[in-house]
Amino acid sequence: MSRPDHERLDDKARRLLGTTGRLSTDGDGFIASGTLAIPGQNLDETIESGTALRVEVACAGEGTVTFTAVSGTAKAVRRLDCAQPVTKAFRLTTTAPRLAVLADSDTPETVATAYVVRHAD
Repeated sequence: MSRPDHERLDDKARRLLGTTGRLSTDGDGFIASGTLAIPGQNLDETIESGTALRVEVACAGEGTVTFTAVSGTAKAVRRLDCAQPVTKAFRLTTTAPRLAVLADSDTPETVATAYVVRHAD
């Protein structure tokens, strides 16, 4: 897949989460967002242990992506079919002062990802 094609998939995945631009921290509990290379991970070491989080993930393209959120001993795994315009949300309470969001796929060249992390209500 060409770079422009992959950028279009990245944009599609972000739109599924409503995150086409930079998110603000104003009142929505925003912590982090981004796209992930596959295989890849983003690590946030500014989160305190014991923080209740809502993690939302999406993917676009052809294939599946397995998202994993890990903080110390806390771990949540979600698998998405990227051909379906669906997002998944899950809660995770950190058990360490960090959060890693990972993505993996058997077809990394045909999928793109996006995620958003917010404080849980």
